[in-house]
Amino acid sequence: MTSLERKQLVPTLAAVDLDGLLGYYQKQMREEAYFYLQKRGITEETVQQYRMGFEIGKIGFYVDQNQLGDYFEHRVIVPIHNYEGEIVDLIGRAIDNREPKYKALYGMDQYLFNYTALDDTDEIVLCNGIFDVLTLNQAKMPATCVPDFSIFKEHHLPLLAGKRVYICMGNDESGRRESTRIEALLREQGNETYIVNLPETIRDINDLFIRAQNPSETFLSLVSQAVEEATLAPVAPDIKNSTVYLEEYMKRFRGQVANIRTGFAKLDTQLFGGFGNGLYLLAGVGAVGKSMLLKQIADQLALDQTPVVFVSWDMTNFELWSRSIARIIGIAPQKVLGGKVDPDQVTEANKQYAKISKMLWMIECTMDTTLDQVAASIERIAVNVGKEPVIFIDHLQRIPVARGAIPQTWQQQQAAIAYTLKQWSREWNCPIIAATAIELGQDNVPDSVQASADVVMIMQPTKSEDEQHQAISLVLTKNRNGMIGNIPLIFHNDRALFTE
Repeated sequence: MTSLERKQLVPTLAAVDLDGLLGYYQKQMREEAYFYLQKRGITEETVQQYRMGFEIGKIGFYVDQNQLGDYFEHRVIVPIHNYEGEIVDLIGRAIDNREPKYKALYGMDQYLFNYTALDDTDEIVLCNGIFDVLTLNQAKMPATCVPDFSIFKEHHLPLLAGKRVYICMGNDESGRRESTRIEALLREQGNETYIVNLPETIRDINDLFIRAQNPSETFLSLVSQAVEEATLAPVAPDIKNSTVYLEEYMKRFRGQVANIRTGFAKLDTQLFGGFGNGLYLLAGVGAVGKSMLLKQIADQLALDQTPVVFVSWDMTNFELWSRSIARIIGIAPQKVLGGKVDPDQVTEANKQYAKISKMLWMIECTMDTTLDQVAASIERIAVNVGKEPVIFIDHLQRIPVARGAIPQTWQQQQAAIAYTLKQWSREWNCPIIAATAIELGQDNVPDSVQASADVVMIMQPTKSEDEQHQAISLVLTKNRNGMIGNIPLIFHNDRALFTE
């Protein structure tokens, strides 16, 4: 994706009068919107206080003309303000079952929602989302959150400096993991922090206030319990997590772990169902087919409606597209790259590729493209699609070191990059699959590089007299949460296809 394409994801800040647009949405409030908000426990007074609006999807404007069309159709709309009080973004929450549940106009993630609650208090509840904040505000409890499309980051830390923070994220595995991550960040800054655990079957604060008979008293008792546990046991025993662990095991026992299938049945078995959250390294000597295998898996995921970002410092977007087109037609990729295929065949294959490309974003990098720039692009894509994508990186050796960094050895550089990618996977709660090269004669990546990886897969070519069918051993040398082993593959060069 070029920088121009990234800019075209949403209108520019200057293109829309957000205050005027929000006024229009306020006038569109309908009974169906009020009914939805009533079900969520949100009062009409709160609607007025936060200038909430609604889009019924009848405007004849379009995004590509710097206007909005039905972008927020059937969504309750909430403004996001900067720290001068100006509206800088709008977030729409679907009132029906459409996905994504939340859509942001710009994805401005540097501002906390309801940040004014921080002004007159030394204590704050850091919530899971906007509706949690609205709920606590109605109960006269100071609360704030990161807008629903984003996550808490280091640039939010100064806003909470000196505050006692009660962290209450979603009541599921990812929410509990996020609470722990945020607490670690805040404690490093010196904050007094407490993680508030909700009762079983309660999704979040808003859900608690809807379902509990005395929600304010119940929530305050949970806060008191969090403080008491922390006071009595600075290093709390793990017994409070035993139910959480049992729930997680039962999900795995019932096969409910939502891993993402790779398109290779034997590999999925080795990975306990496919890709989970974490860093996967795919290593091999030059020209063994790492990029080809990554692109085949990426295409399969996108075809299955999983959002995919493919970042390459190795090949151009055209070269990657050519390999996909060759696989669809069933010919050698060199024929597409050399322009030796009937245009009608390519046109027809491109129509099939369109089904893939709807959920695939390719970012073509240069040697000046930094990881920070890539991270910014991925976050914008996640905002646009409404969920974190699966990320493919091709490949580690080409990623430039940040300007001004202390000179390091090659292995130190690769280890630092792998560690950064691992942190991405934890922060974004998604799989990251990265290709890396090894020298001829090596059988694994350096220990310092694979230390950050959850899974290491080595592509090893085996002897074959058939030029069109290359036998490959995909050897799992490290699998943090599963088994190691060898998965035999065949690469059909005449069809640009890997099979088991």
